[in-house]
Amino acid sequence: MTVRNRFLMSFLCGAVLCVPVHANNCDNPQYRIYNPDKCAPEKSFSFFSTTGAAITGGTAILGGALALFGLSSGGDGGSSHSDTITATMNTNYSHVGADVDSVQLASIVTTDDYARNANQYNDIRLGYSLARGYTGQGTTIAVLDSAGTGSHGEKVAGLASGQIAPNAKVDIYDIVDDNDDFVPYSVIGDTIARASNANVYNFSWSVAMRANEVRSRAQMASLTDTNFINQLSVAAKNDAIFVVAAGNDYDKSQPSALSALPKVMPELKGHYVTVVAWDSETGELADFSNACGSAKNWCITAPGANIDSGTKILHGTSFSTPIVSAAIAVIREAFPYMNAESVTELLFSTARDLGDTGVDATYGHGMLDLERATRPVGTELIPISDTVTTVRRAANIRGTIGTKIKDANIKFAFIDSYGRAFDANLSDNISIKNRGHGISRLHDNTAQRIEFGNFEFGFKKNDLLSGDGFLATDTNSMISFVGVKNTFHIGNTEFFQHATIGSANPRPAPQSMITEFSNIQTASVRLGARANDWTFEIAIPDTIISGNMNLHIPTGRTASGAYTFRDYNLNLAETPAVEYVVSYKNITAGFVDNPYGTDEFYMLAKTHIEF
Repeated sequence: MTVRNRFLMSFLCGAVLCVPVHANNCDNPQYRIYNPDKCAPEKSFSFFSTTGAAITGGTAILGGALALFGLSSGGDGGSSHSDTITATMNTNYSHVGADVDSVQLASIVTTDDYARNANQYNDIRLGYSLARGYTGQGTTIAVLDSAGTGSHGEKVAGLASGQIAPNAKVDIYDIVDDNDDFVPYSVIGDTIARASNANVYNFSWSVAMRANEVRSRAQMASLTDTNFINQLSVAAKNDAIFVVAAGNDYDKSQPSALSALPKVMPELKGHYVTVVAWDSETGELADFSNACGSAKNWCITAPGANIDSGTKILHGTSFSTPIVSAAIAVIREAFPYMNAESVTELLFSTARDLGDTGVDATYGHGMLDLERATRPVGTELIPISDTVTTVRRAANIRGTIGTKIKDANIKFAFIDSYGRAFDANLSDNISIKNRGHGISRLHDNTAQRIEFGNFEFGFKKNDLLSGDGFLATDTNSMISFVGVKNTFHIGNTEFFQHATIGSANPRPAPQSMITEFSNIQTASVRLGARANDWTFEIAIPDTIISGNMNLHIPTGRTASGAYTFRDYNLNLAETPAVEYVVSYKNITAGFVDNPYGTDEFYMLAKTHIEF
């Protein structure tokens, strides 16, 4: 069966889109779009103001049982953005785009290519995926369409390879003959097989039957062709995703029958996305667009009206569809280890809700959102080994470890609920806590020691390298030490000196990035004087003078999904703290000048009770 294509034309007369950079407050439309978590919008969706000339033209008309959707009028197929942008990931995603530098974002959204379709790109929050460095690299999109110069297919391919995923590979496969008639479905099936290297297939066309009329696989095979149906299955088994236009029939209840294929072909679930068109100017479903209808569970919304190709204005679900195909290319580049089912689930779960709460028959899962789709979702975990993960939360650690890690400027990877790896600075995920030298002094009083004249040896609790969370250490570590004491008197004043050398063998706890400590050598010195009930002293508490710590740091995932790690060896020798102490009878007060944390003041009181 072949059907001749028919298209309507649409023209743009001197329109100029303006994207001002506004102050950060919710009165500005631009700020509200990029910060919906901070601003409660008056409508279910908001958009930039634009200036420009009036746009005239109609929407595409379906001809017969099979037709291309959209407006085709020749000219450029779409804009290109080829700059490579470095991702700036960070640990705070509590509100939209917290990891993206505002200056970098402004440099993206004010480019000519972006500004030409600012409303549409802001609808899908494209600026964030570009700012994070994702451009569709490594993904191949097969556009099955007309392929001539100025053709409908060229426009579709232009959007698929344009601003959203400029580095994606887009191949056009001509399914129209020399008379502008569609080739038979059996040939389209062969074309799907020929494009077997594709990760995404873009279908900006459909059949005239409605999705709710589809009853069986055999019915769809009869309507199209058995080879066509079979090749869809083969491509799905090869982890491909099909992105299909809902139709331009002004039908607010149902998309075309091709959108219903997952209902009768279960193998396509997780490999299939139906797309309806959003009108960024009216803030609702485009008047020409079919609704998601019975395909709502695998349906998403994307801009499809008043899209500026550079020479013409485009309308149609034909042009919503390559926007979603390009978005899938972005996700596949960012997270190449995700399979098709995970990609489509991510696409749907991160869409912004439109219309009725939840998945609905008009907008499906809602608006495509590249900001949400390229940031962590759900519980965040840190890989400790190939098989062990731990929940990501700030690790409380002693100042020595924390300072050494900060000085090393180490990055690590964590994974979200979809197993996607994201980068963060290790120093931003640790909280340095003071050793608590007052508590250490108490521990020193409970040390087990044996004395021989001026010499002593013994052991005491070691909290020099304590930590928790993903940097946890064994809190039962001890320091064994040897020391020497000396005293002499001048009049009624006793002067004293106490020095120790210690050795510790701290151990990392299970599920810790710390894999090993070398033998840790410590030293301490106390100098002071006693007169009557007063004691004055200056001390260098236990200080690490030599030793190392090994870290096994997750760095990401390979395309096959395996975790990658990098090992670090950090020298733990530290600058000593200086402690000033004064005691009167049983009361002791101290001040610690601490180079690895906040300075400390403490007071202790001792008493003796006899029974």
